[in-house]
Order: sequence, then structure tokens, then C-alpha cells
Amino acid sequence: MNHRMTSIAAALLLVCSSAQYTSAFVAPNHSSPAQRSTPSIQDIHTAPSSFNVVVSTNKLLGRSSNRSHTNSCKQTELSAALLPPGKLAAIGIGVAKFYKASPLVAGFLTASTKACVADSMAQYRDVCTTKFDFKRNIAMVLYSGTVLGMFCAIMYNHIFPVIFAGETRPIILAVKMTLFDGFINAPLIWLPPAYIAQALIYRYPKREAIQKYVTDVKENGLLKKYWSLWLPASLTNFMFVPAHFRVAFVAGVSFFWMIILSLVANKGDEDVDSCPVEPEPRLLAPRAMD
Repeated sequence: MNHRMTSIAAALLLVCSSAQYTSAFVAPNHSSPAQRSTPSIQDIHTAPSSFNVVVSTNKLLGRSSNRSHTNSCKQTELSAALLPPGKLAAIGIGVAKFYKASPLVAGFLTASTKACVADSMAQYRDVCTTKFDFKRNIAMVLYSGTVLGMFCAIMYNHIFPVIFAGETRPIILAVKMTLFDGFINAPLIWLPPAYIAQALIYRYPKREAIQKYVTDVKENGLLKKYWSLWLPASLTNFMFVPAHFRVAFVAGVSFFWMIILSLVANKGDEDVDSCPVEPEPRLLAPRAMD
């Protein structure tokens, strides 16, 4: 009896062991995604096309991402090179300090540079000018740098505060300075020196230069053209522009004004046939024209 029970137990043990070892060789269930977190080597060999597509897609996505990152870095570096952070602010602060510390030098450089460029453009558009007139250009540079640049800085920032010291209302003060500048400074201080400077450069009588100025005022409407632009421009200048930038504002407006009126001063020369064989010295544009 005992021998029979021992034989039955041994048989059961053998069956269980066989079942355990057999389950190790059973293929995994492909229908259960939880049992397959990663593909096996057998799956790679059995489905090479799918695996290659996945790998190629990942490579392309990686290359696109790298290219986008590289382009983004290049654009950032280019922007930083063209407009470094704080660069424009530092330049603006430096310019403002220069105009405050050296108003006469800054005014002369600003006005003379503007006059040189604007007069060159005016000569280019003059049909009667066959070659560049260096004397006229030098005279314009000297006149504009001294009268427009230096004298305006002295007048606006030193003399006007003394003349209108009792006025505390900003708008009324700006109106008074505009009227004084347009109806007193313009005909007596700003305009006549231009004609006298031309007479000195071309060595002809100063009386003739003054007569030319009177003719331009009476016949060519010099002061009317001056007032049409400079009265509103001066009012804007005195109301909104800081004192140390007023000369620069005048130079900026007068850049375009000079191109127009430097040709008006020699009215009637638009036709090439009307130009004289030996042209007389071209009129040096006054402040209204510079």
C-alpha cells in the first residue's frame, strides 16, 4: 500500500515538472500589448520593413529638429550681432552727452555735414552746373556750420533764456521765441550772412551781395518761403525738442529745405538753353535754404 502511494506521488510530481518546463517554450501572446513592451529579435527579423520605417522616421525627425535648432541659434546670433542688447540705448546716451557737453562743436559738425550733403545734391539737380562747384560747397559748409550750428546754439540756449526770463508759461514762451526768431532773427541775422559769405568766397563786392538779398526778398519771396516752413517748425522745436537737440532738429528740417530753395534762388535756369556761357557764381543758399 505504501509502495503504491509513493508511485502515485512520483507520477504527479513528474507531470507538474513537465508542465512547468513546457510552458517556458510556449510562444508569447501577440494579442496582448501589455506582455510586449519591446520588440524581440524574432519580431525584428519577421517584420524588417516596419522596423526600418520607424527607424527612418525617427532619424528624419531628429535631423529636422537639429536643423530647426541650428537655424534658431543662427538667427539669434545674427540678431544679437546687428542689435546687441542695450547698444542703441548706449549710443543715444553718448550722443546726448556729447551735445550737452560740447554744444558748439556738436552744432558745427551737424550743420556743416548736412550743408555739404544737401548742397551737393542741389548742385547735381542744377541744369546749369556742368561741374561740381567746390567753392560754393565750402562756403555753404562754413556758413551753415557757424551761423546755423554755432550761432543758433548760442541764440536758443543762452540769449533766449535771458530775453524771455520772465515768461513761465511753456506755450506762450514757445510762441514768443518762434515769432522773435522768424521776424527779427531771420531777416537780420540768419539770412544776410549767407550772401556776404558768398561775396567773400567769389571775391565780388559785398554791396552786390546785399542787393541780391534784397532782390530775393522782394521779387523771389524769400521771407514768405522761409516763414511758411520755419514758423511751424520753430514752434515745434521750442515746444517739444530738448534744448541740447534744437540745433540738430533745425539741421534735419533744413536739409530738405535747402534742396528746394537753393534752386529757387536762381529761378529761371531750368532751361539749359537759358544758361549763360560763363555762368555767374551760384547763389549760396541762406539759412532758409540750408
